[in-house]
Amino acid sequence: MESRIKQLRENRGLIQEILASELGITQQMLSKYERDVLCIKVDVLKRIAEYFNVTTDYLLGVSEVKRDLQGQMKVNKTLDTYYDLIEIYKGLDEYDQEMVWSIMQTVKKTCEKRKRDKENTEES
Repeated sequence: MESRIKQLRENRGLIQEILASELGITQQMLSKYERDVLCIKVDVLKRIAEYFNVTTDYLLGVSEVKRDLQGQMKVNKTLDTYYDLIEIYKGLDEYDQEMVWSIMQTVKKTCEKRKRDKENTEES
């Protein structure tokens, strides 16, 4: 399981702190899951599978099939929606892909911060 979680995380360009925060766990806990030092809790396993749109069997190394039919349909729908963006991204060299990914992560963090700030303002 170590390599699957780590591989999925790295493929998305995520650092442990960001993924751990998204999953509602600590970075230390995620690190232990990735290194197979700690048995993963079922609820965390489900959250990771949902986050990456893969089956729990894939995460556990029981199956090589990443997605069930419903998960694959979700991927196909997303690909159809963003096909042009994906094609442009694929045409970039590795350096430019990393730069675009970094910009997207920064925009996402800024958006999430604005959302939290707005929620906090509305609660006051």
